[in-house]
Amino acid sequence: MMFTKIRAILILHTIRLWRYGMSFLNMIISQTLWILLFILGILLFVPPEHLTTALRLAYWTIAAWTIISSFSSLIGGWTNFFIMMGMVEEHIIRNTSPFTAIVGRVLTGTTVSFAIIIAMGYFLGGIFGKDLMAFKDPPLILAGFIFLIVESLSYALSISAASMRTSVSQQFLEILNFGIIGILIIPISMLPPQVRIPYLLIPYIAPVYLMKIAVGAENSILLREALLISIAESSVMAIFALELMRTVEHYVRKNGVRAIGLW
Repeated sequence: MMFTKIRAILILHTIRLWRYGMSFLNMIISQTLWILLFILGILLFVPPEHLTTALRLAYWTIAAWTIISSFSSLIGGWTNFFIMMGMVEEHIIRNTSPFTAIVGRVLTGTTVSFAIIIAMGYFLGGIFGKDLMAFKDPPLILAGFIFLIVESLSYALSISAASMRTSVSQQFLEILNFGIIGILIIPISMLPPQVRIPYLLIPYIAPVYLMKIAVGAENSILLREALLISIAESSVMAIFALELMRTVEHYVRKNGVRAIGLW
């Protein structure tokens, strides 16, 4: 029964992605162009001899932030639409967790994120004559992507749960995303040794560091520490999101959506 529900939800999100194809295509193109302008602004101040390293560092930092931002808006932000359409109550009446439907948005978030990353990579590679899609360590970049997706999905689902439980705007809840990009781009080798581990403990930093190592934009001085932090942090964020969804769903079934007050 549960497998049938999950399959139905995935089919519905696939159909939605197809029907809104032009809208998502517009999103992909517009975000790619804005990101391109941002990266070009950074590279104007880079000496020619450091262009390749700086380009890889900037590109993969923006690629990571694209995943964080896309998951937050396409999953966490979509909850407002889900609530206004009355779909929370519809799923509860049919004894299906509304969060099961929201988790299905990972299909949309992943598709849009990787489409933007690929388009942006080929645009920048063509402009500067560099191959940005070449990896020195493919398994490591895959691990970095997996950890980053788990953390981004956990944060997005936490936003969704908080949006159902309170009247706080989703845009306010996802404000972390707008400040994280400036932190992500900092090369860990430029930091004093005593602050490197605390820096890696910031959400998203350790997985992005693994990605930078895999493409040759960073050295691997803290590879083992970054792997351990990524595993621990992803697990903690996922457990927190699952527990928050469980608590909120119990409350919503009893009291309805968006009651007054935080807890």
